Amino acid sequence: MAVRTGKEFLEGLRDGREVWLEGERVDDVTTHPKTARMAATLAGIYDLQHRPENHDRMTFKSPTSGEPVGLSYLVPETQEDLMRRRGAMEIVAQSCHGMLGRTPDYVNIQVTASRQLAHLYGLKDQRHADNLRNYHEYVRERDLCLTHAFGHPQVNRSLTLAELPDEYTAVGVVDRTSEGVIVRGAKLLATLAPFSDEIFAPVYRPLRPDMEEDRKYCIGFAVPVATPGLKFICRPSHDTGRPLADYPLSGQFDEMDALAIFDDVLIPWERVFIYDDIELANMTVQKVTLWRQYMQQVAVKNIAKLEFILGIVHAITESIGIGVYAHVQEKNAEVIDTLETVRAYMRAAEADAAPYEGEGLWPAAEPWIAMRNWYPDAYSRVAAIVEQLAAGGLMLTPTEEDMSGPLAGEIGKYYQGASIDARRKVRLFRLAWDLIGTQFGSRQTLYERFFNGDVVQLRQRRYATYDYSRADASLELFMSELEGG
Repeated sequence: MAVRTGKEFLEGLRDGREVWLEGERVDDVTTHPKTARMAATLAGIYDLQHRPENHDRMTFKSPTSGEPVGLSYLVPETQEDLMRRRGAMEIVAQSCHGMLGRTPDYVNIQVTASRQLAHLYGLKDQRHADNLRNYHEYVRERDLCLTHAFGHPQVNRSLTLAELPDEYTAVGVVDRTSEGVIVRGAKLLATLAPFSDEIFAPVYRPLRPDMEEDRKYCIGFAVPVATPGLKFICRPSHDTGRPLADYPLSGQFDEMDALAIFDDVLIPWERVFIYDDIELANMTVQKVTLWRQYMQQVAVKNIAKLEFILGIVHAITESIGIGVYAHVQEKNAEVIDTLETVRAYMRAAEADAAPYEGEGLWPAAEPWIAMRNWYPDAYSRVAAIVEQLAAGGLMLTPTEEDMSGPLAGEIGKYYQGASIDARRKVRLFRLAWDLIGTQFGSRQTLYERFFNGDVVQLRQRRYATYDYSRADASLELFMSELEGG
């Protein structure tokens, strides 16, 4: 099929999938008033590949068909490959100003990274390695959009999965047949699920070794979102249907989050990547470092987002004449430093890329670990700066109807800024409010804090696994010199 157009992407979403939103089943996510604008945004991203100026920058020749396929499916072999892939992701991230964390390239890279490490899944059953490689080729050649789900429902996290009141709260195997395995339970957090073609659900949480009751949860797979028995329960939509001038971000970029529920769903054997082997599953949790590849997409998204936010911060500063104050200058500089720190992490990870397990080149781990442990707090701080600089202006913004109504004259007088007219200033402040104050804005901050996992646990893992040898040697050298002197 080669790379799809936006029209082809939208047609693929009309497949009878079971999506529930605010108590009702959505018949067609491309036309429903609370999902249609996001579907159109994604269609626009697919169309980017077909612009003459982008085609060679976003695709490479398929080793299977010879047709152009997306660069997010490329197994990087060289530094040049990493830069080519980054360039394609930059086009996508800049098109949505970094407001979408889960553009299709995100999970594409996860599937590609899994394919690079397919041999690990095949250590005891070669079919699983073959399944991963075949799946990578399948989605690459069809230019599919994927969601993924790694986590389990938050019912009682003080208990193991098997100890929950219903042992099939988390997805587990109910039965096996000649056609495949049948699973029941739920997975989270399936971001972009209503707009995806497939759900990718590898084992990515450790299981208790030698515990028979945990074996049912040892299942990694992928299936179409329209598979019988699979349904998605969405959170409330952040797209209120209001004019984009009033809600410029939530009206276009609500990528949606959902709980995936599997009600005795058949997973064909050719879509199974790991099964009934806790020892192997736990080993892959440790060694299949998907984040070493997908963090490049995250960094690109973060840079696009921070550049956009810096533009908002700078515009607010200029629009109300607060740039003369030292603390305002300092806060602008803090946003700049956050942006450039992300850029430095990305360049370091790319520059130190090296072979790892399996196929291809892998960006260096240390810069990515440092970035994902630091960025949640850094983004929260950036959001706070926007709030501090805009201050009470965020609570006074009129609507488009107000600005076109009988009080337009008064609005023009009292809402003008130091350097811009009232209409542009109001739109700027409504943009800032949508970024940090609406449900959409709050979700952005929550997403940046948790999408990579609980940062406390990440830092605990950092403490427990970091190689202290150079630091310890440095101290030991000093102490020995001190004692010798």
